Amino acid sequence: MYNMEKDVIKEDTFKIDEEDMEFINLEWLLDHHRTKKKERRRMIAELGLKDGDKVLDLGCGPGLWTPMIAEEIAPHGNVVGVDFSAPLIEYAKKNKNSHYCKDIMEFRRGDFYDLPYDDDSFDVVFFGNCFAYVIDAARVLAEQKRLTKKGGRIIAKDFDGAIIVFYPIDPYLSSKILTATSKALKETPPDPPFDNYTGRKLNGLFLNAGLKKVSTKSYAIQKVSPLSAEAKRYIRGNAEWYADTGSEYISDGDFEEWMSHFDPTSDNYILNREDFYFCMLEVITQGFV
Repeated sequence: MYNMEKDVIKEDTFKIDEEDMEFINLEWLLDHHRTKKKERRRMIAELGLKDGDKVLDLGCGPGLWTPMIAEEIAPHGNVVGVDFSAPLIEYAKKNKNSHYCKDIMEFRRGDFYDLPYDDDSFDVVFFGNCFAYVIDAARVLAEQKRLTKKGGRIIAKDFDGAIIVFYPIDPYLSSKILTATSKALKETPPDPPFDNYTGRKLNGLFLNAGLKKVSTKSYAIQKVSPLSAEAKRYIRGNAEWYADTGSEYISDGDFEEWMSHFDPTSDNYILNREDFYFCMLEVITQGFV
């Protein structure tokens, strides 16, 4: 049940500047979703959601996963999307109106650490691509456990940025860029926090939270030629982020060579090549309350 008295955002619980937070840009989120929509549908389909489930889509952003969840639990279920970002929630509210499951979807702004719902309110809590930004994972999981019915599930989906392939870039150059990125993130932790290696930690987080029957599944998300315009922007954005983040530990020559592979005006441009291959690792962990 919704608790109106708790419908307040405590701004100091989020050490986040929406303009600076990694990957919060709406256009980037839309490109990301469109690039991986087929794979995301498969992930949701494999969760075993059922008609009538009451689901919390926590950290829903602009509500891109929410309709896919709604389709699995229709017509008698209900899914509530909650996010701290007011602009993203407004986008989600407007966007849902064109979907045939709009009547079983709702969106509201909320505090991950103190949500305005009674204990045992949901059959499933879904937390997608959010642990990388969370300051206190144990506290977030404790709140999710409070909201989940006994026998219900908590599901987290995230990524692990150590495993990412851009072919036909020389593997040695790729290893230097990825090593530089990991070194930069270790030596100068991002503020606000961002953990590029969250996927490998999900199983342990769930076990430490006392969840039962914890299971983890990894997905290799691959893209090959021909790429859509959205996929090109998404992949290029990833490549540029790695280089920019690790730039302090990358030689000028390596930086320029790397960036040239994603510059459409360069002879080294790879995103139009027939043999292009991109792959990254995404992880889903679930546990029962």
